[in-house]
Amino acid sequence: MPQGETFHRAVSKVLFISQIYGLLPVSNVRALDVSDIRFRWFSPRIFYSCLILILNLCEFGTVINYVIKVAINFHTSSTLSLYIVCLLEHLFFWRLAIQWPRIMRTWHGLEQLFLRVPYRFYGEYKMKKRIYIVFAIVMSSALVEHCLLLLNSFHLSNMERTQCKINVTYLESIYKWERPHLYMILPYHIWLLPILEWVNQTIAYPRSFTDCFIMCIGIGLAARFHQLYRRIAAVHRKVMPAIFWTEVREHYLALKRLVHLLDAAIAPLVLLAFGNNMSFICFQLFNSFKNIGVDFLVMLAFWYSLGFAVVRTLLTIFVASSINDYERKIVTALRDVPSRAWSIEVQRFSEQLGNDMTALSGSGFFYLTRSLVLAMGTTIITYELMISDVINQGSIRQKTQYCREF
Repeated sequence: MPQGETFHRAVSKVLFISQIYGLLPVSNVRALDVSDIRFRWFSPRIFYSCLILILNLCEFGTVINYVIKVAINFHTSSTLSLYIVCLLEHLFFWRLAIQWPRIMRTWHGLEQLFLRVPYRFYGEYKMKKRIYIVFAIVMSSALVEHCLLLLNSFHLSNMERTQCKINVTYLESIYKWERPHLYMILPYHIWLLPILEWVNQTIAYPRSFTDCFIMCIGIGLAARFHQLYRRIAAVHRKVMPAIFWTEVREHYLALKRLVHLLDAAIAPLVLLAFGNNMSFICFQLFNSFKNIGVDFLVMLAFWYSLGFAVVRTLLTIFVASSINDYERKIVTALRDVPSRAWSIEVQRFSEQLGNDMTALSGSGFFYLTRSLVLAMGTTIITYELMISDVINQGSIRQKTQYCREF
């Protein structure tokens, strides 16, 4: 690993892009020296992030007003939950931003151990490249989803306008379809559309970026556990002095403290992200039994959105679980230490490895390990069987009429 390829330098550009959408408002996020990173309450980034949060809060208020007038049902409650999740994600990233300078200084200080000999010989993990690949794949896929949903809205609003013979312009019909909660209280003006689309992006972006951010954290931590494992694997079945195992054990404990620090900081985001992903997947599965239309664009947007949510959730689990995977590899490597080389230090190291789980978690409710895939899969299959039994299949009709009341 090249000297200086720290997590801060690997992730700084990704975090800078997220600040365009008002997330993690930290000053000097791209600074070369982590000591320059600051959280300032009176800074342009804070004011910009506050503006986005206020706009989202205002729109959330209009959504509540709309739901009260129209009536609460399964679909309007999903709209409410979308805005609640978005607002919580912004608030949790604010909470994290306050702690971020201290976290980066602690992380950077620990990384100096792994940028020197002998760990530099085991640094082919390519952390920066992995982070960029994950960010590019996830966020470009999210952009495709956003464009498909926009095209879908354009198409459906036009269908409503033509079928129901509504005497409005094409752009006004889009505004009415996309923002029925605003249409009730705010007349259509063409200059509103770009502003509302920007607000829409600040609502949509955090959902995918939160998963991407968790993956970036997982990659950064896994890179160091990978180096530690490679150092132990390099002396496989060899007799090593006690000082070697003392040093390795101390480095492992330092990494574990870093994992606990990060876990305490991002646990609310992990819990919110996976709760939102699971609820969205279940909601879309429910919709798959209901009327979703016969148009190709409608079907494409629906199934792409569902598939992307499933793939993104699985990718987050597999990437973040690599921390725990490397710890398990270290445990396996210790079992192969020859009996003549077994010492008190190896025994202490072995016991500390088995004390508790080393993985990111959702506030302790679950841990990001590979077994979580099985648990989530079982839950989704159970839900699918339940709703397939409850819903009367014979009553389902393809949707061809798009008129609706406001």
